[in-house]
Amino acid sequence: MNLFERLLHRRLCNEQPADGGAAPAPSAPAAPAAEVPEPAGEPAKQEGDKPQPGAEGDKPQEDKPADGDKPAEKPGDKEQKQEGAPEKYEFQAGEGVELDTEALKDFEPVARDLNLTNEQAQKLVDAYPKILAGVQQRQAEAWQAQTEQWAADVKADKEIGGDKLTANLSAAQRALEQFGDPELKEYLDSTGLGNHPALVKAFIKVGKAMSEDKVVTGGHESGGSDLISAFYPKK
Repeated sequence: MNLFERLLHRRLCNEQPADGGAAPAPSAPAAPAAEVPEPAGEPAKQEGDKPQPGAEGDKPQEDKPADGDKPAEKPGDKEQKQEGAPEKYEFQAGEGVELDTEALKDFEPVARDLNLTNEQAQKLVDAYPKILAGVQQRQAEAWQAQTEQWAADVKADKEIGGDKLTANLSAAQRALEQFGDPELKEYLDSTGLGNHPALVKAFIKVGKAMSEDKVVTGGHESGGSDLISAFYPKK
């Protein structure tokens, strides 16, 4: 007999008359059974709330991309996919620029050691002419400043400069005309070495020796026409 039947039987017994009279007619509606409260803290579990095997809430599942969707890239994937040095570098010359093949022979091993892509290495190749032009310009300016300083040193020299400068340069000019040629004159002018104090002093000595000493050549006495005798006059 379950709980509901027990309660109903007890209620029927309580309603039986004390004198043994007849019980209420069966057709009379019975009073509803009192609800038995459930213990606190244990909510009723309905059958539909039971976890089903394989349900989503049973075990957390990893997010899987839907069909046709690309998986999300991880932070390290981008570095792994980064392109490095190619098997062979192929460089293109810019407009109006000729590639320096000898310089490229030295550059390619460095680019490969740095794992540069062809595109990255090409940017450096394109920048090379501009960098080289800047270096050459600064070198030319520095050399120009040096030759101008040499000329200033000659003018201020106590031995050959000052009031004696004009006469000394005339003597140097005679030596250059006598022993030099047009190619030497052009070289001294274009490079600025004609202003070097040591070279100027040497030509001055030669020019003075030419006017002071006599050299006998083949039985003929003439002015100094030998560079060695001019530098090392007879005593």
